[in-house]
Amino acid sequence: MKKNDLIALSEVSLFNGLDILALERFFRNREEYRIRQFRKGEFPGFQGDSYDSLLFLLRGSAAASMAAPNGKVVRLETLQAPCAVATAILFSSQQSLPVTLEALEPLDCLFISKATVLELMHEFPALLEAYLKDNGDRLLLLAEKIRLFQFKSLRQKIISHFLVQADRQKSLEIRLVYSREDMAQLMGVARPSLSREISALVKEGLITVKGRQVVIADKQLLMQALR
Repeated sequence: MKKNDLIALSEVSLFNGLDILALERFFRNREEYRIRQFRKGEFPGFQGDSYDSLLFLLRGSAAASMAAPNGKVVRLETLQAPCAVATAILFSSQQSLPVTLEALEPLDCLFISKATVLELMHEFPALLEAYLKDNGDRLLLLAEKIRLFQFKSLRQKIISHFLVQADRQKSLEIRLVYSREDMAQLMGVARPSLSREISALVKEGLITVKGRQVVIADKQLLMQALR
């Protein structure tokens, strides 16, 4: 594997803290991986494709979309390199890609076979721990998306999310686990819409915000605003 590809791989969150020289030794003389380049508008993978190799975006970005039975296509998220794609699917009983990936710009992709991923986990226990954490975080995100379905308005979703975080962190001073961009995707809205609603809550004196730090001024008032 070329040095620039190893550097990009080492910057994937799963590989944080791993020695790049050790990774270079691991991949030396191995052939159980492949690197492909895609032009803007090309598709590294289609919904329903067999997924027996873990896909990494090394450089560039891709749109992840899902098609409904009626043919309607919904963009779920934008994936920005460097990152791993569909980590949980690789070890599922149904190894099929759940989304279609479209390159939004020139895209460099790395495909590593399932067997080699298992060897990597054996060689680097920190990778196994990071992999399990990544899947746990994705499960929590999915659970939060499902929980938020019960609320009709964006305002209710934001307030509910803040209150749940306050309960989990056992404090009225909470640190948001998601960025504004991730929160917008979580709630199915554009980021400006999310920011406007949060600003409205600040103007009403219900919360104060500084970066990812949110302070709930009055929990009871915020709970009333949820109704």
